Amino acid sequence: MSKHTLPPFAAIRAFVAVGQYGGIRRAAEALGISHAIVSRHLSSLEQRFGQLLLDRSSGRLTDAGNRYHAKLLGAVSDMEAASDELSARREKGLSIWCSAGFALHWLAKRLNDFTSSGTRPVVDLRSTDNEPALERGEADGDIRYLHDSIPAPVARGLRMLELARPTIFPVASPDFLQRLQNPIRQPADFLRQPLIEETDGREWASWFAAQNVGIAGRRPPVSRYGQAHLTLAAARSGQGIALSNAFLARDDIEAGRLRVVGKPGETFHPHALGAYVFRASRARWSDKTLAKFRDWLSSAIASDQAGSA
Repeated sequence: MSKHTLPPFAAIRAFVAVGQYGGIRRAAEALGISHAIVSRHLSSLEQRFGQLLLDRSSGRLTDAGNRYHAKLLGAVSDMEAASDELSARREKGLSIWCSAGFALHWLAKRLNDFTSSGTRPVVDLRSTDNEPALERGEADGDIRYLHDSIPAPVARGLRMLELARPTIFPVASPDFLQRLQNPIRQPADFLRQPLIEETDGREWASWFAAQNVGIAGRRPPVSRYGQAHLTLAAARSGQGIALSNAFLARDDIEAGRLRVVGKPGETFHPHALGAYVFRASRARWSDKTLAKFRDWLSSAIASDQAGSA
């Protein structure tokens, strides 16, 4: 036997309980197992070390048993405390990170549907464009929009679920559209308009490519922002035309703050840039609480898309 080989933890836990509770039967009751199992665990340790650890006639630990028990008790107590700490963290709720636009315009408005039941955990929602280190437990789950133009393979130790692949469309404020001198009748007409970009122009470039329109004559963007919800704010203020999707722009469209420029399927071809995905570590993927949240999220998104179809 290697000197570094430890006995099975079940045997160690049973022996520690025997010393704590003063006998095999009391240890069995405390652990919720039969006294025969505890007795077998104890015998296996004694056979392993070639020493008696418990005096069966008195029910007390032997001198060797007392020395062994004293050293094991602290280690087992520390392991139980560490496990309790993790369990308590899980019971407090879920830590979910989410891209800012989706968190602001969709998730935050519906999260109460998940958390309103007394059996549901509190969800700590963090709106950020930074991605958490899921494999290190920085968050329980992450919701993000992944562009097709930037392949993002699932890292080892993570799992991913595609939630939705929404089509995008151009939007602008009613005041801006009223100021247009030349109406927009076809995709090429957008080239002459003040366009609002999100990052580096790849969204508009992809959209024009889907319309079979070259961008050689395109005017420079009127403004550029690093986040999708900021492009919508710029569009609401009348700066120009932005690209968006139903998850982000529906409330503004229904309230009349924004309008879809042209008619999908007529003025332009609907096009998707990427997908919203949910990611979590493989170690946490099957956790009951996280699975409930993931199932609710997937169902809520599917219902939302069905209702807007």
